[in-house]
Amino acid sequence: MPRVSYVVTIYNKAPYLPYLIEGLARQAGEFEREHIFVNDGSTDGSLAVLLDLVANWTGVKIIDQPNRGPSLAMNAGIRAASGDFIKPVDGDDMLVFDATRGLLRAIDRSGCALAYGAGDEYRLDEGPGRAAEKANRPSADRDPVVDGNTLGTSLRRAQTTPSAWLARADLVRATGGCDPGVFIQDYSIELRLARAAQFARVQRCVYLAPAAAPGRMSENAAQTFHDLNLALARFVASEPDLPWRARRLALRRASGRAWHFAHREAGKGYFSPHFRRHIFAILGLSQGAAAIEATCAIFREAGPIRLMAAPVDAPLEDKGIRWSASSN
Repeated sequence: MPRVSYVVTIYNKAPYLPYLIEGLARQAGEFEREHIFVNDGSTDGSLAVLLDLVANWTGVKIIDQPNRGPSLAMNAGIRAASGDFIKPVDGDDMLVFDATRGLLRAIDRSGCALAYGAGDEYRLDEGPGRAAEKANRPSADRDPVVDGNTLGTSLRRAQTTPSAWLARADLVRATGGCDPGVFIQDYSIELRLARAAQFARVQRCVYLAPAAAPGRMSENAAQTFHDLNLALARFVASEPDLPWRARRLALRRASGRAWHFAHREAGKGYFSPHFRRHIFAILGLSQGAAAIEATCAIFREAGPIRLMAAPVDAPLEDKGIRWSASSN
């Protein structure tokens, strides 16, 4: 029987924890469960709320650490996981009740090492019961769709959030987890996983996220776009064998994101370096990680950006397993 390790990162999520716990408690399927909660220095009483909600649970590990950011929090949870599969969950999300079973089935049917699905919303003011009704709606059992160019798809646009995917634990460890040099965890780990393996997409909703969550990182557009581009830059720098087409695509996406933000949010014109950088990327006149990282400047000008110090995160244990890089 497979064992699933749920890795949940929490930072100031006290109002959302009943939704989170409801979704975890009602996961359907025949598999063993391990729940790892990483409290990343919450200051709103989240740890006390969590301890109360899981007081009668077994197979629970709680890591309480100073605030280090979601990437390092997720890596801490992955490092503590002992399951055959890892299922990340954001601390304010609610899993659909057959999410894990559906993702495991997709991995089995497709032969892929990772499966992911779509998300929907719940409203905090409606209460956990109403959200649970939505999370319990039956979904059609369709065959998963395998992406034959997973990395190319991810370079064009992020496909997942942590709550959306489930993967074999050996794949996650072998690819290194989240980049400890990028604050937000979502995209850096997706790029690493996409480089190593094909993804299977289930044609169904697997999690609910709050319709409004003040303070959620996704509401800080400058930080979100900055970390998307920084993740791309660091990924390209770490992959010397990455095909030139992939490098060019990464720069085009990053420079386009920076130019549109500079034009829309900062009023920069067509004579700005942001526009020139994007044109050079389209024409193939520039490439490389340094050119991608240069696109991060406009986001740092726009508002406060949390940057990571020199990475000191301990490496993930990979048990000697090496995955073959995909041909993307």
